[in-house]
Amino acid sequence: MDPYAGASGDMIMGCLLDLGADPEAVTAAVESVGCRLEVTSEERGHIVASRARVVSDRRYQSLEEAKKILEESSLGPSVLDKARRIMDVLAGAEAMVHGIEASRVRFHELGALDALADIAGSCAALESLSPKKILCLPISVGGGLVKSAHGFLPVPGPAALEILRSHRIPWKGGPVDQELLTPTGASILAAIVDSFLDFYPEIRAQKVGYGAGSSVMPLPNALRGILGEVKVGHDHSVHAIHSVHPDQVAQLETNLDDVTGEVLGYLIERLMEVGALDVSVLPALMKKGRPGHVIRVIAREKDLERLAGMIMAETGSLGLRVFPSLHRYTAEREEKLVVIEVKGRSYQVALKVNKFGGSILKAKPEYEDCRRIALEADVPLRDVIKMAEDAEGRDIGS
Repeated sequence: MDPYAGASGDMIMGCLLDLGADPEAVTAAVESVGCRLEVTSEERGHIVASRARVVSDRRYQSLEEAKKILEESSLGPSVLDKARRIMDVLAGAEAMVHGIEASRVRFHELGALDALADIAGSCAALESLSPKKILCLPISVGGGLVKSAHGFLPVPGPAALEILRSHRIPWKGGPVDQELLTPTGASILAAIVDSFLDFYPEIRAQKVGYGAGSSVMPLPNALRGILGEVKVGHDHSVHAIHSVHPDQVAQLETNLDDVTGEVLGYLIERLMEVGALDVSVLPALMKKGRPGHVIRVIAREKDLERLAGMIMAETGSLGLRVFPSLHRYTAEREEKLVVIEVKGRSYQVALKVNKFGGSILKAKPEYEDCRRIALEADVPLRDVIKMAEDAEGRDIGS
């Protein structure tokens, strides 16, 4: 997927149809949620693209109502499961923006039934194409302001931005001053894309498809999709995908022999607050057999002077050792939202997921979220943590 002009639900569905998805299966999916699908060929900047237009005059208001429509449709189990997850992504983003539970979200612009049809049709199209892996380039989100039910809002809109943030999706502003990425488009990509790339991988293209957007703009308003074979390394990783990220950092280090534990604890907190990537304190035996500590700080080179000044001010150290341009590898990090049920109520928990080569190394629930839920629901904290960990396999951002 190459969202150089952003993405919306109808653009994704049109792109997948243009790539060869079964039009009968897609039409049946759209009709099963109470809508009608019209597919036409239209030019966008002299490029012929498939325009998927959903016709409907019905609306839904809540996540529960949207899921009921999906469950009463004719969607197959795998298509239905993916559509449910996309709706959870949408509701989770709206809930986070408004500071409420997902079950209490009331959709405004997203509540038109055509958004639900875009989701159902896109999921059916993917089922038809059955790609082994879905890759995506950074998303262009546009710029300026967009009119909404809440007045004028900056682009990207709050819900779309929350999806980009919580799913660690790479994005960029422009190339035009209008909204290019809709919450529906963002939620579909968040749920279906396996890996986001900084640039094209080594690929042998077999087919190219374009999904036309509704508005006319200076650039071809279409989502480009490429179906093809991607070069895979001996470790089964796709070339150009950053599942393990090379990085450059620097290290500050100093010996301390007359600083209390309270001061060290305070210093660690302050260093992390102002830009340190990691801080560690090691016990050491100093000159004349005195006990002491070695403090080590990992940071970006641009932050070294500020951090060094803070260490000297707080500890009285007269100098620090600098180890510049250290190389490190970092696992891919992703933050997801999961929904758990506790005593009949739905709660959202942020989950930090570390991956290496596409495999999950660790999934850790956010402590503050779990603590809040444990107190509100009057259940043991460890039970909440366990429920959040178990929910990772069916999380709303996978």
